[in-house]
Amino acid sequence: MSEDPRNPGWDRQEIMRIANEQYGNLKKMISAHDWDTDGRISSHIVPTLIVKTYGCVEAFVHAHKNGRKNNPVMLPIAALKRKTSNVWLTSFYGFGPEEWGVLGFSDESKRQRFLNGSEPGVLVVIYNSNQNSQDWKKIIGILQCSHEIGPSKDYMSPSAWEQKDNDPEYRDSWNYGVKVIRAWRVTDDTMIDVSELAPLSTESGAWQHIGSRGVKLKKSEAQNIKKFDLEEVEVYGDGKIIHSTVANAKEILKTSKAGPVSKKSFVVRESEGPKHLYILKLCGDTDAFLDREVNNKLVVKAGFSKDPNSRCRDFNRALPECAFHWEVMYSGVISKFNAYPCSDDAKAGEKVMHKHLCKTPTGESLGREFFLADTTQIEKAWIKGNNAAKKALRED
Repeated sequence: MSEDPRNPGWDRQEIMRIANEQYGNLKKMISAHDWDTDGRISSHIVPTLIVKTYGCVEAFVHAHKNGRKNNPVMLPIAALKRKTSNVWLTSFYGFGPEEWGVLGFSDESKRQRFLNGSEPGVLVVIYNSNQNSQDWKKIIGILQCSHEIGPSKDYMSPSAWEQKDNDPEYRDSWNYGVKVIRAWRVTDDTMIDVSELAPLSTESGAWQHIGSRGVKLKKSEAQNIKKFDLEEVEVYGDGKIIHSTVANAKEILKTSKAGPVSKKSFVVRESEGPKHLYILKLCGDTDAFLDREVNNKLVVKAGFSKDPNSRCRDFNRALPECAFHWEVMYSGVISKFNAYPCSDDAKAGEKVMHKHLCKTPTGESLGREFFLADTTQIEKAWIKGNNAAKKALRED
């Protein structure tokens, strides 16, 4: 978006005006957005948090121009209420926001066209372009995007980036990123063909154009989203979803982002606060589990949590009574490290652990936060991850 020509200080004035007029005060605006100030002075940190969520202060002001209840970042359903819809259509080769927290474009002009034609909080409807899938050309998910931009690598898991970067066909594709802030998967029984959702926007049959640039849906087509049943899923680099429930789009898109307590009907996220890095290992016959020989390597999960032991118990509760169970292999608690005061520091450590654990030839990504690696590589990942988190903490 273009730089605002007004006098210095206009941005803080507009932030305080919107906070007081539309939320009551700055504290209530922070709570409504589920922002964590990490104990810092609210008026100092809020501009940074706004840029992370909206892309820039100008976009924040623009999103609030029709009031808080019509701010699509806060309430995604508001994207359907615009005179011209704030809903776009594009295609993905599958739907995996847990590792691809980004809407990628192959050049800057295509990304800028999308930004110019949308508002922060824009909903992007995804249809499946994988011709070998039974869901080919069906609507499989919905993304909500900010206007924060950067290299796509910044919004992807290390294993997903490495897989893309090592593929000559796609190495130079989708590298201009727009950050995704929320995502929902469409249930199997409510999926419909893309031409049924958007008959006007797809009548030309310009599928390559839609896939590479995206197309803004007509307002009547955008309303068809309400036919779906959705389940919110994690976005890479965002807070962990502990539990989510399927609901109709008309209801689920009315909810703001879930906070630390189960005040919302559909999603529960882990509460903010100090975080420990951890690595869990799967105990049992790994060869049998993966149905192949793995030469004494271990299946591990690397992440961060307020309480790694509780996180481990959560994973074990998801398993039936069987020969497998999760154990905490490394954690900040076991190592007697102080907890990292905020998620951003822990995320820096988590990203480095993931990057090291998927390094071949001894490491391998098993998707999301799961890896196959030998004990030496796991130990190095643990050390490197904590060094990265400590470095991020010092730089705060």
